[in-house]
Amino acid sequence: HHLHKNGGYVIVAIVRESTDTNAIQDFTDDIRRGDLSDLEFMKSATKGCFAIVNFLNQLMPPKETIKEQLENDLPPIQCALQAALEHDCIFVHTSGNFSIPTAGKDSIDGGIIKAELPDKPVGADLLDVESWSTFQHEGGMVAVSTLAEAKHRQDHAIQDFVKENPSSKARVIIPAGVYGPSVGTKFSFWDLAAHLYLIGQFGDFGHAFIHINDACVVYQAVIEQGEAGCRYPMYGESMTVRTFVEKYAKICSVAMNEDGPVCSEEESKRVYDDSETREKFGIDYKYTIDNSLSDTIENLKERNLLMVKEV
Repeated sequence: HHLHKNGGYVIVAIVRESTDTNAIQDFTDDIRRGDLSDLEFMKSATKGCFAIVNFLNQLMPPKETIKEQLENDLPPIQCALQAALEHDCIFVHTSGNFSIPTAGKDSIDGGIIKAELPDKPVGADLLDVESWSTFQHEGGMVAVSTLAEAKHRQDHAIQDFVKENPSSKARVIIPAGVYGPSVGTKFSFWDLAAHLYLIGQFGDFGHAFIHINDACVVYQAVIEQGEAGCRYPMYGESMTVRTFVEKYAKICSVAMNEDGPVCSEEESKRVYDDSETREKFGIDYKYTIDNSLSDTIENLKERNLLMVKEV
């Protein structure tokens, strides 16, 4: 919708056969359904595109091992990469800040997380069953470990593809926690996470949060001005999950879970730094948690989707 309104683009949604598209009907010019792992379908569906942007929901369905997860998640990415190459169009892959190794960053780099992608282990294969020794993501929860390393290896798949295909226009955006108003029956994962933390079912860790409208500005800039093979962090405000939930609960007039998890002091000081992205494209974020979270919550109330209920 942002790209259509502000960039003049025709928007085509390419989705799985099973995808519920009711929420995006009014924001797309066309919806094309098919097998995203079928290269011929992807080539046909994307013919004439200026850019292909990957918004695929990972871990759908969730698998038991990294290998099984990548066997499920990689084929659509590989097909989109190949289709973009054959059409000579841009491919933007959506990664995530969980894909960034954080082990040792607090002591080695002063807790500053950027967008570096370390080399994979010598001789490593994307589908290795064992975790890579080069990837250790401190903080978070065991439940996200598969997601984190799967995304990390997808980033390597993009990098490998660009090295093997120098004419590829693929690039990567690395968002942190995206929040903000939505449409239809959709909501941000972080609206659910706030609820889960308050009832004792979610952890605390160093994180960052960016408003959906600011994120859209970054996507447009990366599509129009980004460079092949480059990685663009899009983090927003560094903040622990607990602090985010405290602000959320206060707006909702709900008691904070004072006995909830608290991450280490070192992790609480962790900074997700996306200054290189902002400086390259001349972007100043307009939204902060303090000036926009209340509007997000009001939007959820209007659609009867607010899970953190008022007293």
